[in-house]
Amino acid sequence: MAVALAARWHRARALVLVSMVGLPALLGLICLTFALLPGQDVAAVRWSVIPVVAASLSAVALVAWLRRDGLTDPASWFPATVLMTSSQLVLGVVPGFGVALRSATGTAVLLKALLALGVLSAGSAWSLARRACSSLLASPVADLGSTPLQLVFRSSSSRIVIGTDRVDWTCHTAGGRLDVGVSFRNLHDVTVTMTDATLALVLHTSSGRWTVPTRDAAAVCAVLDRRKAWWEQRVETAIEHERARYHEMLRLLGTTRATSSTDDGSVSVTVNADGVPTDIELTEGIRRKSPQLVSADLLACIDEAQRVVRKQVQHLMVRRYVTEQEREELPALAQQVSEQIAA
Repeated sequence: MAVALAARWHRARALVLVSMVGLPALLGLICLTFALLPGQDVAAVRWSVIPVVAASLSAVALVAWLRRDGLTDPASWFPATVLMTSSQLVLGVVPGFGVALRSATGTAVLLKALLALGVLSAGSAWSLARRACSSLLASPVADLGSTPLQLVFRSSSSRIVIGTDRVDWTCHTAGGRLDVGVSFRNLHDVTVTMTDATLALVLHTSSGRWTVPTRDAAAVCAVLDRRKAWWEQRVETAIEHERARYHEMLRLLGTTRATSSTDDGSVSVTVNADGVPTDIELTEGIRRKSPQLVSADLLACIDEAQRVVRKQVQHLMVRRYVTEQEREELPALAQQVSEQIAA
């Protein structure tokens, strides 16, 4: 099954690249060709820049969405392609054709051919995007559950969406439409049952037992079981990772020390990460000081060592546990806290 799924994925990815990258780029080139046709005056050239920019921005937006998270959402490939390529047609190809047709001379046949090519490219993009999704999800296989893809399975009376950490479903009943969802944390088991001479999916959750009629119920059950097992493995890996980070943090905190001494070196104090003094050194210099002055020096050294060790612990925690974005937000957060305290 893994080999078959790999073949499906390679075919679907090729179709996606053609429909969501190659053909939108071709539509942008068609708009650019309209703008660069000879015989246009300066005003027409200026107006023809707008369709080029509109078509290019639509293509860039589609590619950016695909790179960010679109590749893992096969159900969105077709609507996203239709939306963006339609925008290219309406805002780019058709206006560019109109500007070029009014301004350029002797190129009407070429302009009509480019317009037809644009419409054909957009239609081909829609068809290829639909084929990409259907070729990947046409028949459910268990190995799909071990991927980060958002899986959507439709039937005449239901729609099941299997995400990376939850499953949602929509059922059409005599009383109306029912939308329900549950996280894998609250999903205990998935089985198959027979209802009205057809197989249906049964989800045993913390809130009760749900029966979802669907096509290929046994295959969808296998996919959902595999996805839940994949999620549990990821959760366990994340827990082990956090446990390792915690023990590493305890080790680093256990070795964190800060030492403060007086200017003459007569008093020196070392504190641990908790600010508790672990070592106090007194030299011969204390013989020239009164007991009150020695006590004051001890307290001052302890305060200074505790201040230094607090900075060390804070730096250690921020460096290991705070993301770059959270670090940038720390000054603003500290300011808010200070204002709240002052208020």
